[in-house]
Amino acid sequence: MTGRSTDPFDDYTDLRDRGPVAPGRPPLPVIYRRRRWAAVGVLVIVAITLMVLVRALTGADAGSDDAAPAADNGSATTASSEGPLPGEPTTSSVGDLPAGATVTEQGKGTWQGVGSTGAVAGDPDVAGTRTVSYVVEVEQGLDTSSFGGGDAFAAMVDATLADPRSWISGVDDGGIAFRHVSVSDDVTPDLRVRLTSPVTTRQLCGGEIETETSCFLSSGDTSGSAGDGWVLINAARWVRGALTFAGDIGSYRQYVLNHEIGHGIGYASHQPCPSDGGLAPIMMQQTLSLTNRDLVDLDAGAEYAADDADTLAATCRANPWPHPQGGTGR
Repeated sequence: MTGRSTDPFDDYTDLRDRGPVAPGRPPLPVIYRRRRWAAVGVLVIVAITLMVLVRALTGADAGSDDAAPAADNGSATTASSEGPLPGEPTTSSVGDLPAGATVTEQGKGTWQGVGSTGAVAGDPDVAGTRTVSYVVEVEQGLDTSSFGGGDAFAAMVDATLADPRSWISGVDDGGIAFRHVSVSDDVTPDLRVRLTSPVTTRQLCGGEIETETSCFLSSGDTSGSAGDGWVLINAARWVRGALTFAGDIGSYRQYVLNHEIGHGIGYASHQPCPSDGGLAPIMMQQTLSLTNRDLVDLDAGAEYAADDADTLAATCRANPWPHPQGGTGR
């Protein structure tokens, strides 16, 4: 007695009595086994397709890193929270130092020359041009690895002064040129552009405003045309910039150099924002704010006060250049 298989695809036991198989044709059990595996494959494909459709319609994917997290305390949420917009300050405190790389808090209080000497910005040979000599130095003990070292700082100073939008395009005082000289020269330079640690900067510049700033100091040696002034660039600002420049470190570095060197060549006063939405003057304290009212509140200077409310509330756009339209220099 021959038992019948319970497998609905397995009919080979009942097919044995159906006579000989035609020449060239596979035995019937082989045919039915092929059909059985084909049917199983179809079922697998259908199951996978259904799973994909369900996930596509519901947006759920339990195995994905992008799956929405469960709501706290079992409560359901209908909208995801929004992160900060690119370039938008993450703090509302005026003048705050942005987050960023670690900066050496205090150096040794002595400086060493960096960079290649000989760079000339502007044309010293033009009649009436005042040539300002300068050296570039970095405070000893200051870690400069996060921005390419002291030579990279010096190169930025040279490039900023040589840009046609810098002080070399000015004609108000007869024109200015700059010459990068060596710290070992016998002649005292007009300016010493010094990258300085935050603590040393505060000690030398004073701390009337409780945030990291740079400054210009006159050393008292008036042998040079600019009086051997010290342009002290705060390393914390050099590395992290200012909120007002919305993460544009390069432009901020150009600004702080032009601003402090501006003091060094005779522009002692600060300037307010002249009109809402306009470019900020280079001698505005853009490190702290681009709004006159903010600078009044910081007691940054009487020049920011205004009689009319519109001027007091005026907010300028960040600008790193004395002559943003450029020029040919002299």
